[in-house]
Amino acid sequence: MRPSAHFHFSLFILGIIYLIFSDFAWISGLLFLGGSVLVDLDVIFSFFIKEKNHRFYIFHSLLFWLCLSIIFLILRFTVTTLFDHFLYFCLGIILHLLLDLIDWGLPLLPSRKHSKIYLGFLREENITDKSISYFIKSYWFNKFIIGFELLLFATSLLGWFMIPYELTIGTACIGLFIYLYIGYEMLIIIKKKD
Repeated sequence: MRPSAHFHFSLFILGIIYLIFSDFAWISGLLFLGGSVLVDLDVIFSFFIKEKNHRFYIFHSLLFWLCLSIIFLILRFTVTTLFDHFLYFCLGIILHLLLDLIDWGLPLLPSRKHSKIYLGFLREENITDKSISYFIKSYWFNKFIIGFELLLFATSLLGWFMIPYELTIGTACIGLFIYLYIGYEMLIIIKKKD
């Protein structure tokens, strides 16, 4: 999924968390929201590494983040509650990865050798030969994905009204970054049409 879907979905989940646990720390909420979006920054590595699909990096490994979350959970109960922040960041990333299972899926382990888990609608057999503009076009011209994005956007509005005011500035900054990125993707689509 694109960063916008991750942002909207995690904002909705965060709203539910605050509805149930009104004393949930705002910094933990911001870390949860940030984790659900920032993990896609591993795409930067694709400029330097032969494997261009960033979902084959360790940062997009569901098993890696589940193991790390378990470690932080144990440390939280044995050492200090400071590890809560790391745990919520990891849980945001896990939410991100679960949402990534909808489109092109994720590798079971971060390696091309291992089979991919496909639960999505945009399955491609030969992913390595596709350009970034191909992925963007495939995503934004898919009717199911557009409908899903609109549904997530609508639900995120509910989440927006449930989060505490301390979290609104950080949330707005992350949202602004996301929408600037969407604008960049739209420019790529427009340039490819010329």
